[in-house]
Amino acid sequence: MSEQALSIEELMGDVDDAAAGAPSVDQMADSSPKKGTTEGPSFLDHFSDEATRGYMKRKGFKDVQALGASFASLERMMSAGRVPLPAGEDDADGYARAFTALGRPETAADYGFGELAGADPEFSGQAAEWLFEAGVGKARAAALAEKWNAHVGERETAAKAEFDAQSRADWIDLQREWGPKFARNTEIFRRGATHFGLGHQEIIAIEGALGTRRTVDLFARIGEGLAEDQFIEGEGAPKFGMTAEEAEARIATLRRDQAWQARWMSGGAEEKAEWSRLTKIAAGNA
Repeated sequence: MSEQALSIEELMGDVDDAAAGAPSVDQMADSSPKKGTTEGPSFLDHFSDEATRGYMKRKGFKDVQALGASFASLERMMSAGRVPLPAGEDDADGYARAFTALGRPETAADYGFGELAGADPEFSGQAAEWLFEAGVGKARAAALAEKWNAHVGERETAAKAEFDAQSRADWIDLQREWGPKFARNTEIFRRGATHFGLGHQEIIAIEGALGTRRTVDLFARIGEGLAEDQFIEGEGAPKFGMTAEEAEARIATLRRDQAWQARWMSGGAEEKAEWSRLTKIAAGNA
């Protein structure tokens, strides 16, 4: 006997078929296989989709009762952890239940993601309060903090690389502009920068705000003004006040400066005048 594919449309027929004498339900019941006869269509034949029919076969469903029992069991499992949705925007308790179910901690401090990169502790605490009010779960808050820190870190790295490149370009420009006076002018800059008792990190902070070129120009002008106030007449060009120890340190630096030495050996007037002043100061004859 060939397999018969059934469908609701075939079972129910249409009005025209009924009018033409389509078999009634009773007639169909009478014509169904009897015990001991060849078995009719199976339960699986009611599923025309191959994937669905294959799933039902693998699960071992033999009839509608088995399928219904499985569905009821699944629904009971799902409803065991079900949280009622808030009744409306004003249902604060409903939202609190939902947020708790979604992983929001008991307090904002319980997020525990610490300080956010580039932000002060006050902002980090405020951000935790905002996340708590929005009902964000603890795991999601940690993921957001991680994304924030990574983003800030990438921006800081890019900004530092850009600043360093500009700083190098500024120093190259200063070397070209000052030429043989570069060593003298950088010493004047150093004096101007330290005159007000500023430490290394404070000067770095000023450089970060103003840029290398503006910072060097500013403190070089300050140092130049200090030098003019302390000019002492002597042989050759005037010199600004300097201790013997400072003169010795400068001499040691110049001994290592091959470019300066080359200019001095070739008869450079600036270099010879500076050397004369430094040696006199170091010897205590200034």
